[in-house]
Order: sequence, then C-alpha cells, then structure tokens
Amino acid sequence: MPTNVLVSGAPERIAQVSQVLRAQDCTVVEVDDLANVPAACKEAGENAFDAYLQLPATFGIEGSTALERLHHFYVKGVLARFPAMDAAVPSLKPGGRVTVVAWSLPAEVATDDDIEARRALFRVLAHAAQADAGDDVAVRVLGSSASAEDIVAAGLGKESSSRPTSVETLSGVSYADWRVELLGLVSVES
Repeated sequence: MPTNVLVSGAPERIAQVSQVLRAQDCTVVEVDDLANVPAACKEAGENAFDAYLQLPATFGIEGSTALERLHHFYVKGVLARFPAMDAAVPSLKPGGRVTVVAWSLPAEVATDDDIEARRALFRVLAHAAQADAGDDVAVRVLGSSASAEDIVAAGLGKESSSRPTSVETLSGVSYADWRVELLGLVSVES
C-alpha cells in the first residue's frame, strides 16, 4: 500500500526529503510555499495523506533594525506555519503523522532568547496540531540539523530507538485538557 506524504518547505530541503521518501515507495505532494498548503490540501481532500512533513521555508529576512528583522522572521516564517498546519491536519488519515522541522536564524540575529522563543512556538504549533488531530495522530518536532533520513524516519514512524531525532517531546498533558485550557484563555481575554 503506497504512503502518501505532504511535504512543505524550501525547495532544496523538499528535494532531499522527497528523494528519500520516493526511495521508500512513497507518493509525495510537494508545496514550496506555506501559503499554498491550504490549496494543496483542499485539492487532495480529507484523509488524503499518511504524513505531513513541515520543513523550514526559505525567504529573505527584511528590515533595517533587529526588531524589524525579527518581526518579519516570526510573522512570515514561524507564524506562517500555523495556517499551513491548520489546513494539513484535516487532510491526514487516521493514524497519520506530523513532523515539524525547526530552522534557525543567521547567527547575527539569533540570541539565546530567540532560540528558546522559537522552540516554544514550535511546541505550541505541535500541541495545537495534536489537539485538533486527536490522539490518533503522532506529532514530532525535530531540530534544524535533522537529516533527510531522520525526517523521513520520524514522518513514517520508523525511528530507531538508538537514534533519537526529536528536540522536543510533547508534554504528558492531555490534549483535550490543553485545548480546553487554550480555549478558556481565549474566551477570558476576548
């Protein structure tokens, strides 16, 4: 039975990961712009994919100040992952897998606080995907140094226990409880 995988991100990363996927007889849908993930998912329909691999995207960081550059990076980069994930989750089959691969900023604008902030946002993205998908979908967050082989192994659920690739694991909090807490905060502050 073929495995259908949705892969989004920078074209060069997609090419590397897709090559490994196709070597494992997977069918791959490639989307090189996060803004186009909803259209690809709508075209594929519900329960179309066994896995979604959300790789780092490529875009030029804009702005003349550090604040402007960081704002642009978060809005057009990190936060752009949320609408893409929102579209991808309903297109996953029961038992599907989501793998989010983090990326790093250039050294001149990356600080320890920024690294922690990005990790936190990737965990929030993963928790939100898990909350919407339910316990039948496995969600992983991998670091930017993960190889194409590690990404595919996580995406297909073939990770070796001797080679952990996850930089973050989701907490033991019930996803239903997490979602209720999140929605409770929204209603209190609205």
